[in-house]
Amino acid sequence: MNDPFEERYLLPSSVLRLASSLHVAKIGFCDFPKEFAPSLYFPLLKQLHLWRVSISEDAFCQVLSGCHVLETLFLRELRDVGRLSVSSPTLRTIVIHNLFKGKGELVIKEAPRLERLLTHWLGSGTEAIRVVRAPKLQILGLLSPCVPKFEIANLVFQGLTPSSSKKTIHSVKVLALMFSRPDLNGVLDILRCFPCLEKLYVIWDEYMETEMKNVRQYDPVDPIKCLESHLKVVVLKNYRGGEEHVAFAKFFVLNAKVIKEIKFGVCKEVDILGKWMTDQHRMLEVETRASRDAELKFKSGSSRCDNCLDTHDLSIADPFHCCF
Repeated sequence: MNDPFEERYLLPSSVLRLASSLHVAKIGFCDFPKEFAPSLYFPLLKQLHLWRVSISEDAFCQVLSGCHVLETLFLRELRDVGRLSVSSPTLRTIVIHNLFKGKGELVIKEAPRLERLLTHWLGSGTEAIRVVRAPKLQILGLLSPCVPKFEIANLVFQGLTPSSSKKTIHSVKVLALMFSRPDLNGVLDILRCFPCLEKLYVIWDEYMETEMKNVRQYDPVDPIKCLESHLKVVVLKNYRGGEEHVAFAKFFVLNAKVIKEIKFGVCKEVDILGKWMTDQHRMLEVETRASRDAELKFKSGSSRCDNCLDTHDLSIADPFHCCF
């Protein structure tokens, strides 16, 4: 039986007539002819969505070069292309969702105004993401060990394990990570690379099969800069309150010196009232917290990980707000 979503069409020629007046373009389920690309000129286009489009690398680059005021780029399930290169002087947000239908690499070559790189779900096809130049990048994630290679400026992550703890990115203020289980040393290894981080999301997804490898052990005599002076909020989604989860959270309770909030998105089968809550405060050693201003907030609800990122309302300051 044929999948109706697999049926594709040629991009209609009417796009050429409308291109000069469009502010938002959503193109999907079609083959993008190479001969169209040089003729497309989008002088007013602010948002471009490409979903299940068959497009060559050259055609993709030509389309972007015709978008003179583009601010937001959505990419999902692109076909028949093994490499995408993004260069744009105006782009502020890139949203990726299951980027390649086959195998491929994304290179963000030149994006001087890029503020957000949002990876909703990368799938198994994305072999590498390279951010060559994005000096204003502030919001990054969801990142997981499922991506074999992630590179930003001169910092390389192999399966989310940084190749060096000496290389750092100062622009990133909000970071979202996804793991199969609490991996404190793995997360701390990453935090060393983002010394100015203000908000951290950690989402646990038990269905993930990939874990971090070759992680350095945390050395308490070598402090992590963001924990000393910048990190204000930590959000933990799918918190269960068991030994591993408590140990993970307690580290931030006892070591994050300027933190204001630690938010616990508790799995829905856990009762957050009564004795369970009392036990959690005791095990987390709240009374000896490093920041006297720190508040612990618990909320029960859905454990689903597909609602961790809001890509619909790009005016909101924090696209990961729906985690909690």
